[in-house]
Amino acid sequence: MTQAIDNRTSGTGWSREALGACLMVVATLLAACLMLAAQPAHAATNIVTKTFSNSGLILIPDGAVPGTVNTCDTGSTFGTAAPYPSEKSVSAFPSGSHIRDVNLTLKNYSHTYPRDVDVLLKKGTPNRTVMSDVGGTNPGVSNITLVLDDEAPNGPLTYEDAPSGGRYQPTNNDPDDEFPAPAPTQDNRSALSGFDTLNPNGTWKLFVQDDGGNDCGKFGGGWSLTIKAAVPA
Repeated sequence: MTQAIDNRTSGTGWSREALGACLMVVATLLAACLMLAAQPAHAATNIVTKTFSNSGLILIPDGAVPGTVNTCDTGSTFGTAAPYPSEKSVSAFPSGSHIRDVNLTLKNYSHTYPRDVDVLLKKGTPNRTVMSDVGGTNPGVSNITLVLDDEAPNGPLTYEDAPSGGRYQPTNNDPDDEFPAPAPTQDNRSALSGFDTLNPNGTWKLFVQDDGGNDCGKFGGGWSLTIKAAVPA
């Protein structure tokens, strides 16, 4: 009488179930390897850093007569800056470039009550409120240059103290600020890393306002962007 074949084998033999499972694992691994091999290799990139400036005067606010508290009293002391926004067009990076880091420089900054000054930077849809409710009160700041840099060793700007210039981290101490149109609805975050991975080319817009009254100032030397980007090799 023919003896029925048992699915199990004795000794070191393989069962049909075990052999089938192993073959399935091998097939799965092979398929994964083929998919990886089919993906295009990432293009080589170089890191390039460029600076772009708009040296035009920004009055804070429009109609201000900067100088002292007394001169401010002869002009406007509340509202949006002039121009609003101040713009800078960037087109120096090749197609396929992506931002790795952005720093914003505010040049020859004077204001008799810095805490009143709000600054928002916009590129495309993303925006960041990089400076708000910082820098203290009278007598304010005179002809300083601030570099806003996420990695600045001086840390954030403070609510109480007037900076003497140098590098500071972007700081927004008032999430309730509202910038009038044509500014976008503000993103309360302040870090410039919010622009990372974007195409650096295009129009960057700087919106500035004085939301306090009784004081005034200017960015006498305008502003600049230092953009570090990964560009195709």
